[in-house]
Amino acid sequence: MTDPYQAQQPQQPYQEGGPVYPPQQYQPHLAGQRDPGFGQPEQAPPPPAAAPSRKPLLFAALAFVALLVLATGGYAVYDGFIKEDSGVAACKAMADGKKADGTAKDSGDDKLTEAEYRKARKLFEDSRHEDLRKHGTALIDIAWQMSQLPEGQEMGAFAFIAPMGTAIAGFQTACADQGVIVNLSTN
Repeated sequence: MTDPYQAQQPQQPYQEGGPVYPPQQYQPHLAGQRDPGFGQPEQAPPPPAAAPSRKPLLFAALAFVALLVLATGGYAVYDGFIKEDSGVAACKAMADGKKADGTAKDSGDDKLTEAEYRKARKLFEDSRHEDLRKHGTALIDIAWQMSQLPEGQEMGAFAFIAPMGTAIAGFQTACADQGVIVNLSTN
């Protein structure tokens, strides 16, 4: 009987006797070499993507900070030097024979309304000058208290003579310190 499992000789992958060359590998960096998988000439690969730069973001942040500093400085210069102080403006209006807010005095009732009181007081409260804040608000407060006396009790105004004299003298001095002469006794 013949053996079905006869030992077969292993086959050689290379021909015997010829020169033996190592297998070639695909190298993409060599221009003109063909890609063994596609048969097309390979182009140089694209350069790697550059890391995102932080320079534009840094520039924008610095520009924003610079703009903020300029705007704040500009407002400070405007509010401190260009815009007229509200207390000084009230002094000028009263020196011209007008109300503290600059409106003309009407020839009617001299009774101070609450809205007028609050508006005039705010003018002096918002002043940059401490003496105008102190004496202007004191004068307006006394005028408000006197205007609120009930009918028939006008004699109660005598209680305000001393504080009114002090407030007027202080107010005139505070206005004069700012270059405005106010004579309230003739108004």
